[in-house]
Amino acid sequence: MAQLTTTARFQCPACKKSACVTVDVPEVDWCVEPLSDSLSEDDTDIECNECGAPFSVHVQNSPAGCFIELDEYPDVEVDADEAPFSADGPDDEDWLNDYTPPNPFDVFESNQHHLGDVLAEYGIGGTGVLKRSASVINRMVFAETISAMEAYLGDTLQSAVLKDPMAMQRMVAEDKELSAEKISLNEILGNPKIVEERVQTYLRGLLYHNLAKIEVIFSFALKIEIFPDKELKRRLHKTIVLRHDVVHRNGRDKEGNEQHFPTQLVEETMDDVKTFVDHVENSVQALSKKMPPQS
Repeated sequence: MAQLTTTARFQCPACKKSACVTVDVPEVDWCVEPLSDSLSEDDTDIECNECGAPFSVHVQNSPAGCFIELDEYPDVEVDADEAPFSADGPDDEDWLNDYTPPNPFDVFESNQHHLGDVLAEYGIGGTGVLKRSASVINRMVFAETISAMEAYLGDTLQSAVLKDPMAMQRMVAEDKELSAEKISLNEILGNPKIVEERVQTYLRGLLYHNLAKIEVIFSFALKIEIFPDKELKRRLHKTIVLRHDVVHRNGRDKEGNEQHFPTQLVEETMDDVKTFVDHVENSVQALSKKMPPQS
């Protein structure tokens, strides 16, 4: 069986740069009932991909997601993706890292449809047989709804920027990190696509649950306002904080109090995310229609 891995993103305490590291993750025991008892843990070592600084980390994996903590820097926030299987070879790994779905909105809608089915059948008040795990399933659907939103935002922003030279130019000019990049003439001569590749790498490394930053990037790169109204913006920011407790504290807040995820809350969250994504998609499609055809 292939090793489970996740991608961990954090600000390196040594070099202060944004690190993006692949971390081995222990497998969840899906046979345990209730699923809340299926948390798996392990300790491992990683290195910052920017400066090579070593760190010992504690890894937790559960149906709600992955949690990683730097042993010597517990206050450093580490964002960890859910744990897919690692690639079996270099070619497979490149494909996984480079792949952007041709239609991120279709992927999102399919995900939403299946999450709704899972919630209706196995969540609290559902008709399925996993009654003892219903609260955990509600929490999983809540967290995965936000993950699906992040994936949509990331794939959509990358696709829209990379096919629009003016958007890419605005990214390089107005984003502080990209504008500070130093590229030599020799590098440009050796790789004419180096700017595009740097922009793409930067976009892939963003934390798309940081809606404040993502809002700014959509605004200056694509001239799109991603929130249809202030009230939805407020609710989504609150939802992101709650999702952080799910992923990083196994559903508890900073004081250790257990958070609850009734079906109504999860359904309302799914509706808010759907409204938000629909608005972004409509805005991106309207922008696409205004672009001159590519030669």
